[in-house]
Amino acid sequence: MATPMFASIRKYVSAPTLADELVKRQDEIKSAFMPVPGLHAYYLIKTGDGAVSLTVCENRSGAEESNRLEATWLKDKLPTFATRPPEITTGELRIHLSAEPV
Repeated sequence: MATPMFASIRKYVSAPTLADELVKRQDEIKSAFMPVPGLHAYYLIKTGDGAVSLTVCENRSGAEESNRLEATWLKDKLPTFATRPPEITTGELRIHLSAEPV
């Protein structure tokens, strides 16, 4: 990668319905995340006991802002899921692979 990008991964456990609730509010989440500086992508993964969200940004400050934004958004919109903080990992992307469209 010529220009480093950064990702932030937030892992929520013991919240089996979190992903479903977030999907219901997808438009709100999109509106909240669009102002994050350098945002490239936001992903939500449903797991067996919770969810994992992933943000990809142009720089570390955008990735870290996405952590703050998601915590604030959950506290305001879905407070029952904000009682236990997620495990957060933020770092530089080192490999980016994407499939070519068929």
